[in-house]
Amino acid sequence: MMQELRLVLIVLGALVIAALIIHGLWSSRKERPEKFGDKPLGKLKGEKQEDSTESFDDDGIGAVRVIKGGTDKPEAKQRKEPGLSFDESSESDIDPLFADFKDDIDTAVPSNNAATAESNTLGEVTDAVEVSSEVVTDPLPEEEVETAAPEPKQQVLIVNVQASANSDFNGVDLMNSLEQNGMIHGEMDIFHRHADLSGTGKVLFSAANMYNPGSFPMENISQFTTEGISFFMTLPCYGDPEHNFKLMLQTAQKVADQLGGLVTDDARNLMTPQRLDGYRDQVKSFSEPA
Repeated sequence: MMQELRLVLIVLGALVIAALIIHGLWSSRKERPEKFGDKPLGKLKGEKQEDSTESFDDDGIGAVRVIKGGTDKPEAKQRKEPGLSFDESSESDIDPLFADFKDDIDTAVPSNNAATAESNTLGEVTDAVEVSSEVVTDPLPEEEVETAAPEPKQQVLIVNVQASANSDFNGVDLMNSLEQNGMIHGEMDIFHRHADLSGTGKVLFSAANMYNPGSFPMENISQFTTEGISFFMTLPCYGDPEHNFKLMLQTAQKVADQLGGLVTDDARNLMTPQRLDGYRDQVKSFSEPA
């Protein structure tokens, strides 16, 4: 769009200049015959003869010329050279053929100035746009994106308390032992150990029936029996995982002692020091900061 506007302005300017030149040449040609044709040739010759006869008397002696001090010099007639003229006399003699050009010239010159100013303004805007586009297209420094370390996969630690061979845990005795060790019956119909002993805090670990469906029927707890229960906690967990696991292991051991049971691992094998070390290693992997 800018290129087309500039081209139109250049063409208009060229037309205005051509009109001015044509007008000047036409006026110059018209003035030349008028300047030299005002006085006829015969009149010029007569005036020259009168001047020559008036310079001599009857005896043929010409008038004595008195030479003055030379201070007063006759004013030299200003010689008027034929050339381009734009005065009122020339304008009055303009050929009607070029009358339209005169009107166009008078109106086109100011519009040319306005168009030139507009072109300059548009040119500045274009330059500003080009500069801004260059700034925008400059490659921006890449921001360093800190990639968060992937969270460790959730794990479940299970410690079982099983009744001795050929025996079961009674429901009432089991419920009393769990409640004495801070376990509260709650969601999913199982027991939970909360961070707050009142049962309003976060759950640290839970205890469920070792056999399906895993719940404790509290409405018929006196008739309920089971061969074992499972203590379990999830990692990651609320609070300190090592402290929570230690508390769960102590609770399982107390319940086993009170009910005459055995503490076993997640595979229902007797707990050994080596298996305890394996549990602790799992817990430490969640305790260490990422």
